[in-house]
Amino acid sequence: MIQVKFKQLMEIKQAKLVGLIMLVDMEEKRQLIVVTDHPTSMYISATSEAKRHSQARSKFFERSALYAAVSLLPDEMRKLMYVHVDGLFGGQYQAQLIRRNADINEEPHLLRMSEAVLLSIVSDIPMYIDDHLWRIQSTVYKKNSSETSIPMNTLPLDMLKEALRQAIDKEEYETAKLLNDEIHNRFPEE
Repeated sequence: MIQVKFKQLMEIKQAKLVGLIMLVDMEEKRQLIVVTDHPTSMYISATSEAKRHSQARSKFFERSALYAAVSLLPDEMRKLMYVHVDGLFGGQYQAQLIRRNADINEEPHLLRMSEAVLLSIVSDIPMYIDDHLWRIQSTVYKKNSSETSIPMNTLPLDMLKEALRQAIDKEEYETAKLLNDEIHNRFPEE
């Protein structure tokens, strides 16, 4: 497993209702981009900003419902927990909150990836991703770059359709075929 951390939020200029969460490995050599909705990205942004600034922390961070819930867990319990990202299903990463040394019959708690990132920011619970998933989904991290790659298999339908339209307009038929295949594999009714 590769340990990852929240690095920053980005937005797509053409898609105002979409936010991009950037996760990096601990050495900051590779990155993973997670697509999320705009309200969630705004909440992650406010939470991470508040955590960095002690004055804002007391005003926002410590009043959030997530902080309140996490603060009920004893420190010893939090130290035994971690987030594990282990798959990609229907264009969404699958994350689980796992307790180390848990009973074999204990079910892990499933989380949306954006919830996992928020939990990690608020509680300092570490986040890990499977090596194989990291290798196929991550790209090289370029510090101070204003551009990034988003794995096609995580794009929402409207973004896939727009990319398909642009590929056809530019006569990039191989790209158009890949996009069309992705749309039909993930959204067969389209």
